[in-house]
Amino acid sequence: MRSTTSNTLVAALILVSVTVRAQELRDPMRPPQRETRAADAPREPGPVLSAVFARNGTRSAIFNGKLVRAGSVVGPYTIEAVLEDGVRYRHESLTHELHLARSTTQVKKPAAEPGRETRGVQR
Repeated sequence: MRSTTSNTLVAALILVSVTVRAQELRDPMRPPQRETRAADAPREPGPVLSAVFARNGTRSAIFNGKLVRAGSVVGPYTIEAVLEDGVRYRHESLTHELHLARSTTQVKKPAAEPGRETRGVQR
């Protein structure tokens, strides 16, 4: 009876060992899986500055789709100042500046118009 119990125990241990080893086996044709690191974790999208306005000496801006002034809070961002072409904001105890993108398109003024003829107009 004792040998039957020990044989059953040995067989169970072998079965568990084979099952564990099978889980460790990797298909050699399968590409290696990337290890996920903290740097690969999804990030919160950065803030977006759409416009800066100045009226009566007061500046405001459109920051993350909201109209803001100095002191405004939008989500985790605190606006410290609205600059001529951007904003200075605080996020996670750090101060950052975000500026409007500079347009590379140049607007040309039309050439001076030549003297107009005033046909049919009496002076």
